Amino acid sequence: GLKDGTYTLYIKYVGYKNTALTRFSLVVNRSYKNNEGNYDCDFFECDLWGKRAEIFCQYMSKGRLVGIEGKLRLDKYTNKNGEKRSIIRVKVDDFNFIPSSKRKEINNTFSSKDFFPEEIFDNEISESEIPF
Repeated sequence: GLKDGTYTLYIKYVGYKNTALTRFSLVVNRSYKNNEGNYDCDFFECDLWGKRAEIFCQYMSKGRLVGIEGKLRLDKYTNKNGEKRSIIRVKVDDFNFIPSSKRKEINNTFSSKDFFPEEIFDNEISESEIPF
């Protein structure tokens, strides 16, 4: 969950392979101002699997700049009230922490490819196995 002053990423281990999964929202600022003269932003729901999820949760912090590479996926589900819902999520393939002149994280800036240069992930887990 996201709280003022702190940023906590939750990781779950799902499926018969006990695969790590984290879900988070990525905030992207728009490049133009709205009618009130402010910049709006968009929120993208993301899924990150496996060892990459564990590394991401270890180093991510609120406000840290990150580049995400992935694919859009439409997830359909039924909520606890029996209503059919859908959500578009980004299935993250790679991430890259981006240095910021406002934050002291240059020594802690890296890409997931630094950890997994040629590893291929197969995380086919059905939606029913995801507990959140």
